[in-house]
Amino acid sequence: MDGTQLLDVPAGLIESGPDVYAFEAERLPVVLGSEHLAFLRERAARSPRLRSRICMHRPKDAVHEMLIVHHRTVYVRPHRHTRKSESLAVIEGEARVIFFDDDGAVRKALALGVPTAAERFFYRIPAGTWHALAIDSEWFVFHEVVAGPFVRSETEFPAWAPDGDDPRASAEYLERLRREISR
Repeated sequence: MDGTQLLDVPAGLIESGPDVYAFEAERLPVVLGSEHLAFLRERAARSPRLRSRICMHRPKDAVHEMLIVHHRTVYVRPHRHTRKSESLAVIEGEARVIFFDDDGAVRKALALGVPTAAERFFYRIPAGTWHALAIDSEWFVFHEVVAGPFVRSETEFPAWAPDGDDPRASAEYLERLRREISR
């Protein structure tokens, strides 16, 4: 720690896991403000994983909504959801969503940015779509929606990409992807 004071956890939030926050009681409506963004950015900056999220759902809910902050260096491992679609809306920053074929070849990469920029700011992908993110801005803030409840076995990870356990291999793979999609 650098000795600076941590921001207080916004009212109603509790830490529910490493870098994950949730509302302690079922609250309707869930309302987020700039203090939540500042809190998430600060917690992500202090996290060894350089990421943080607020879950706006209960674990058993049929819809899972998350406000997520990732640093540019975060490795979002390629994956696919076998039984559910996924939606993402950009709040702040820029990234590229990368789509792969079953062998790991890049099929397409789309730039994402805030709605006021000349970039796309939203995607919805069907179940079974291999995808990953390459974050271009220092910080990327987004709202992600998937069907719940979360079942780990319904998310597949390919053998052709690093599993994230080796930071160097993950960083090298991400850098290769960045070069490939920049051509």
